[in-house]
Order: sequence, then C-alpha cells, then structure tokens
Amino acid sequence: MAHLTNVEEQIRTLVSVITGDGVEVGVYARHFVSGREIDVNAARRFPTASTVKVPILFALYRQAAAGAIDLAQRIPLEEMHRTAGSGVLQDLDVGLQPTVRDLATLMITVSDNQATDMLYHLLGGVSIQAVATEIGMTETRTPRTIRALLYDMVGMDERTPAHTYEMNRELLRTGARNARGWALGVGDENDVSTPRDMVTLLTRIAQREDPSPAACDAMVDILKRQKFNTILPLLLPAEVEIAHKTGSLHGVRNDVGIVYAPAESGGPYAIAIMSRNLADPIAGARVLADISRAVWDAFTA
Repeated sequence: MAHLTNVEEQIRTLVSVITGDGVEVGVYARHFVSGREIDVNAARRFPTASTVKVPILFALYRQAAAGAIDLAQRIPLEEMHRTAGSGVLQDLDVGLQPTVRDLATLMITVSDNQATDMLYHLLGGVSIQAVATEIGMTETRTPRTIRALLYDMVGMDERTPAHTYEMNRELLRTGARNARGWALGVGDENDVSTPRDMVTLLTRIAQREDPSPAACDAMVDILKRQKFNTILPLLLPAEVEIAHKTGSLHGVRNDVGIVYAPAESGGPYAIAIMSRNLADPIAGARVLADISRAVWDAFTA
C-alpha cells in the first residue's frame, strides 16, 4: 500500500499545536479503492472510551447471524442496570422493554452507557474479546464494562455495595477525576485499541462479508445515525454520509468510522482518530476535525 507522506506531515503539524502534558494522537486511514493509507502513530494504544462500542456492535451481530441471539428479544430495564454518563435509559422507568436491536441503536447513536453494559453482559466480555482477536484486532482489549470505567474515573469500586449509581452520577458531575486509575491508561486492564485495529474492524464491516451483507448493512445503518458529529464529519461536505462512533473521557477524544466519499471523488475510506492527554478537549477535538479534513483532501484530491 502507498503511504501519503505529505498529509502525514500535515497531521503532525496540526497535532503540534494541541496543548497538554504528554499529548498523543494516532491516525490511521485506508482508502478502499486505491489501497492508499495514512499512518501517524497508527499502532499506538489509546483508551477506547466509547469507540469500544463498535467491537461490541460487531460481536452482537456476529452472534445474531449465528442464531445465538435474537435481535427482536426484549430485555426489561431493571434498577441494577442503571449506568451513569451518556445516554437516556438511566432516566427512564424500570420495566421498559427495549429490544436488543434498540439497545444496539442507543449504544451507538447516543452512546448510551446503560444499553452498552446490558449488551456487554448479554454477550459476555470473553466473547467480545475473542471476536476482536479473531478478526485481527491484536492490540484491542475489552475487559471492562462502562460502569467499571466510570467508577474508576472517580475512585469508586463497583464491588463495594455502598458505591452506588447515584454516587457515581454525582461524582462524575462534581468530583475530581482519578488520573492514576486504569481508566485512562493503555494497559491490558483497560479498554484499549489502536487506530489500525479500529480500521481493521471498520474495513471488515464495509466489505459486507462478515458476518453477512445484511448484518453489515444493518451495522452501517446504525453507525450512520450517530448524533455526535464534532470530529470526523464536522468539516466535511454536508452531503457526505459517514458511519462512525465517537468516544470521550477526561482528556480523550476519539472518532472512528467509514466515510462514504462519492465515486467521482475517489470512493469511500475508513479512518480512526484517537487521542489522550488533551488539556482542552474541546479545542483538541477541533484539531482532530482538521485532521479529518486533511485526510479527506488527500484521498479526494
């Protein structure tokens, strides 16, 4: 595959203006038609934040295609499911019965943490990890639920009965972040991945072969309904469809997806932008949007 070195230098220049102690940014993009690639720290590990929800989505549709899970099955919400952070299920009444497909849609489109953990327990963490490893995501680890991650961020332990959902929600709103915890690290004990691993997964979905064309089309349809669009799509032409998933934690902003550039502009590509240690995540995310635009220009020129 041909490397586009000029845009890689442009990306490094953009990254150089991001503030923060130990800022790291990784970018990997693969153009499907030409095979051209862009690689800036593509093999470096980053906290996945909510981009871990894409491997969970893929593992879910793998099991559904195998007949092990019924996407139309309804799962009643229970008090024990309450999970803080992003999403809407935590604010709804116990007893509501969304389908598994509903949970997958909420997990991606509004990054619903409660929906994510319900699916994580349905699939099993070992199964999710096994699928990721099988398809070549060799540096990806998925050992933790979102609740466990959010508890660690504020120094809580989900094994302690006194550490409740209400406490976690309030500390996330008002408390200091646990910078020494594993949640922001890149070891095997954390949910981590690399830009290259994420593009490996996205390419498999875009190819429409695994687990089936229909399953891949369904995943793409969900990913295209993403409601958070401040990185990959922000500076691209409004008419371009993008199937993607964002992720954010303290100092972390990620976005991974498939950009459906029209054939006359060169055709689609997969891209993953991941970061950590951003002093100003809002300003940092804008630079990541500039990087997305630089990749677009390189592939569609």
